[in-house]
Amino acid sequence: MTKMHHQNSIDIAIVYGVDTQIGLSIIRELGKHGCQVVAIGKSKGSLGLCSKYVTHRYVLEAGDDANKVQQLQAISDETGATKLLCVSEDDILFFNRIKDDLYPIKALVPSKTAIEKVLSKEFTAQTAKQIGINTPDSWQIDTLTEVDKLEEQLTFPVILKWSNPHTVLKKAREHKVKIEKLIYCYNFADLRQQLSIYSPLNSFPMIQNYIPGYGLGQFFFMHQGKALLRFQHQRLHEWPPEGGFSSLSESVPLSQYQQLQEQSINLLTKLNWQGVAMVEYRYDPKNQKPVLMEINGRFWGSLPLAYHSGVPFAWYTYMVQGKNELPIKPLQIKEKIQCRNTLVEVKRLNRILFNSSKIKDKTLSFNKAFEVLVVLSGFFNPKMHYYLFEVSDLKPMLADWKILFLKFVNKLKR
Repeated sequence: MTKMHHQNSIDIAIVYGVDTQIGLSIIRELGKHGCQVVAIGKSKGSLGLCSKYVTHRYVLEAGDDANKVQQLQAISDETGATKLLCVSEDDILFFNRIKDDLYPIKALVPSKTAIEKVLSKEFTAQTAKQIGINTPDSWQIDTLTEVDKLEEQLTFPVILKWSNPHTVLKKAREHKVKIEKLIYCYNFADLRQQLSIYSPLNSFPMIQNYIPGYGLGQFFFMHQGKALLRFQHQRLHEWPPEGGFSSLSESVPLSQYQQLQEQSINLLTKLNWQGVAMVEYRYDPKNQKPVLMEINGRFWGSLPLAYHSGVPFAWYTYMVQGKNELPIKPLQIKEKIQCRNTLVEVKRLNRILFNSSKIKDKTLSFNKAFEVLVVLSGFFNPKMHYYLFEVSDLKPMLADWKILFLKFVNKLKR
């Protein structure tokens, strides 16, 4: 690998799927490193299209794979950009399907083999067990009658989650069955009823024992078996409140959970992983036991926290995977930074204060006054940063507010 980055060369990258805070953070990070950014949104309202760091803006028209390839190649011809970063797992699978037809564009995504391994929670758990990482007890059934044999083995509550939801999405749409990320079941009758919903699919989610605690995410940029970047955070708040994605997170110093970091790197190495990845654990502070939940083989929802902390995952993706060069600029990492999505925080607070019956994890309890105080005090926290708000790049946040306002007005008209 070339060790020097030639500053006189023109850096230009395509960011595909700039509809959320993830794509926006990638744009801002690349832009601040002097890279010209070609942003491709999936609608005119895509947040990233409003960023001042974007030099070329496009909205991809609907169409089949061949049509999208033509659009992407036309964009490449017009801008000169040949390196592409994307966000979602669906897009990673899409670029693996079309990679042979995409020239001269190179999509900086995991290989088809690699992404399919980490998308399978069952395969990931089996690999993790081999290197001593704690995993939840899980059961996979093929027919509904098989669940009856598990009744005496299960301790409630249990969680239902798909080993790889991408394998059933098409069939679920055909049968109009909603695929939930997490379902809590508090007794056997509830479990059987929930599983019966998926009988038309001839496929069922995993049954997994409940793991208390909070989300602990460890993030890496892997290259040839080495972690070139490391970062970790604790989820302070999640949406929904019982667990999902982080609405408020805080960076954790790398001096903590060092053994777990090495185990995570070992796991990614065993999977022959290249590029960015999030290894997600549930950490129970009572017994100080981390339990592996999954690997996200993509840029993750709380990427703004890493961006504000000065850990350049997007820039390393572009430089190392795109140009085969190692950035030489020293990292200036800020510690104990917090980052939040304010609107989602308000949504979470509303549920805790006024709709607590909708919180599916019945083991949780909240001090309502304390929750209000935390949200309000965040505005005065000098270490607080935001998913969308940035003084030097206000338009994405204003665009998001406009969309929400229009939705509110339309709701009132009904």
